[in-house]
Amino acid sequence: MAKPPLDGIRRGFGRRLASTARVAASAARLAVGRKDEHGVIGDALMRELDQMKGMAMKVGQILSYFDGILPPETHRALQALQRGVTPVAFATMAAVVEEAFQAPIDTLFESIDPTPVAAASIGQVHRARFQGRDIAVKIQYPNIRDTMAADLGRLRGLSRVASLATAVDGPSIVDELGARINAECDYEAEARAQSGFRDAFQGDPEVAVPKVIHERTRATVLASAWIDGRDFYTLSRDADAAERTRVGLVLARFAYQSLYGLGVINADPHPGNYLFPDGDAVVFLDFGCVRVFEPEVLETERTLAQVVVDDNRAGFRDALVATGTVPHPDRFDFDHHWEMLKHQYAPYRSPRFAFTSDYVRAGMKFTGPTNPNLRKLAIPPPWIWLQRLTWGLHAVLARLGADGPFADVFRAALATPRATPAFAPVPQPGERDER
Repeated sequence: MAKPPLDGIRRGFGRRLASTARVAASAARLAVGRKDEHGVIGDALMRELDQMKGMAMKVGQILSYFDGILPPETHRALQALQRGVTPVAFATMAAVVEEAFQAPIDTLFESIDPTPVAAASIGQVHRARFQGRDIAVKIQYPNIRDTMAADLGRLRGLSRVASLATAVDGPSIVDELGARINAECDYEAEARAQSGFRDAFQGDPEVAVPKVIHERTRATVLASAWIDGRDFYTLSRDADAAERTRVGLVLARFAYQSLYGLGVINADPHPGNYLFPDGDAVVFLDFGCVRVFEPEVLETERTLAQVVVDDNRAGFRDALVATGTVPHPDRFDFDHHWEMLKHQYAPYRSPRFAFTSDYVRAGMKFTGPTNPNLRKLAIPPPWIWLQRLTWGLHAVLARLGADGPFADVFRAALATPRATPAFAPVPQPGERDER
């Protein structure tokens, strides 16, 4: 039986602590090897994260498509988080719209469906009519920014402990996360990013980004053109191998042309952020988590990637040190890190590559306790988004079972000089968005 809608997000230290305890208990049962044959644990985990929304739900979304971290049945249960299960009551969300526009909601749209098509981590999406056309209206959960800030504050305290005896600057990473979260809670910033990506890929027959409806967009409301299409899992199930590989090549091209050509990425490549209408285009959705890279950061990463894909072992040490990830080269195992990056860049080191869940799982093992650099590797804040882009994309491509010339796509993007971004950067760590 479907659960009634939420009046709001689970808040308050006590309530979220209790939810976190239940999530931790479910995770612990999985961690000790307990099977989840019928997805019972996964379903409980999914429902708890779904009702918490915010950062907790985001973590669940990432876990849902990274094969090998959890039992397959748990992954399937968590897939529901990509569109959400339990929405916030429409009356509560309508009040957000009316506050944003200082007008009754029935005067703002010709109609709006009270049942959302998706209820995600920061807001939910409703289908509406405006000026005779269908649009998607994303409405932010009330006070979600405060909820995310509170979660982030608790994470900042934990990060200081996690930094002990390592080269990692935990608080700086949390500040980086905070900057992205702050931007993600500003739908006007997201609208600028979405419009920028749309302009950058204008004319590309394989890439579509919905047009922003600025007349109905505010800091807590984002309206876009409605586009129909199959979801990721329907395409994965129904498309033949050639079509799945074609789509995979488009996803990779979008990611790496954005990174190396624009110096900016949509850092949330999960299956719920794509649609597949009839024809060749892939529709890219949700531009809240966008990261603009400083030119010097991008160029050191470009150099490192080039060294690895060219199998240039002699140039590896200098290229890696230049990225800022090796604070003490004399104590670092460069041979092990070389093997790790050879695995990460394997899809781009050979003429053809088949993405599989085994490949993704093998990559995860490099970050385990047997890694001799575990306490010696620094993590510059921009690096976490490069890794999220790379391994998020790889996990999606493995879900597709894509098998094709990914090296051609990657090398073409790598050779593209960075252009001036087509849109204003979102705030960086330490900056405030005064808009």
